[in-house]
Amino acid sequence: MIKTFIIAVLTVITCISRPLIAQIILEDASDPASMVSRITLDLEAYSFENNARFYVFKPSYYYGLRNNRHLLGVSLPLMHNVFEGDYAGFENTTGFGDLKMSYLFVPFHKKDVIGIERVSFSFDVTSPTGEYRLGRGVGTWLYKPGIILKWRIAEAVLLYPELRFQFSGDEANSGAGSDGTPDPEDPEKDDKVQNLSIALPATLNIEDWNGWFSLNVLYTRSFSENTDFLFLRTDLGKVIGKYSCASMRITKFIAGQPRLDLVVQANVTFFIR
Repeated sequence: MIKTFIIAVLTVITCISRPLIAQIILEDASDPASMVSRITLDLEAYSFENNARFYVFKPSYYYGLRNNRHLLGVSLPLMHNVFEGDYAGFENTTGFGDLKMSYLFVPFHKKDVIGIERVSFSFDVTSPTGEYRLGRGVGTWLYKPGIILKWRIAEAVLLYPELRFQFSGDEANSGAGSDGTPDPEDPEKDDKVQNLSIALPATLNIEDWNGWFSLNVLYTRSFSENTDFLFLRTDLGKVIGKYSCASMRITKFIAGQPRLDLVVQANVTFFIR
């Protein structure tokens, strides 16, 4: 089922993107808050402290308006969960996760300056389309407003500091500090999600290699559990054609008490007009 679905999605994306592909530059590819229209394909693996894990294939579409001030996005993950324990035959299941819708608005943008180059306001909404009892969703609506800066400190070195607050409409199946990620280790609703998160990614664009390297410190304060969490993320990416790039991202738990321990993500992005 997973293989058939992936082939179908790749076929559709190839057909619709072929006449629309647009040549990209390195900075477009490495920008985590890029306003360029694109299609992304993510393969992700999540590992939890008691060996529960799930794997995700997540196609996403982002549409940037021509004035580069607004960006709309949508993604729907296909998940395969592996539970450690007796779940009455539901230890290994496959199905759709929670639908995520994104919006970015840029009130300030000044290109090629040393200092703050862009200010973006973001708002993510996650719909409970995944079955939370099987660990594929959080079981309630999630909301995540925030602000993202693009701060150039040298020609090839950029910072993208980010401040966001995530909250849920009701009790959720999500471990504190996991940024609203479903909790397959204990697929029951607990507290409401109330997370303040700060990300401090630094990106080095390597022109000779046509790629980039990012180091990102992630801090989360869970108000529902009154606990702090710290993660470290590394991202290595490369432009692989005139119209596409690929990257590998690893996120590791450093401090706190999260159920989520390690995330490995592979991404391919196709840029379009």
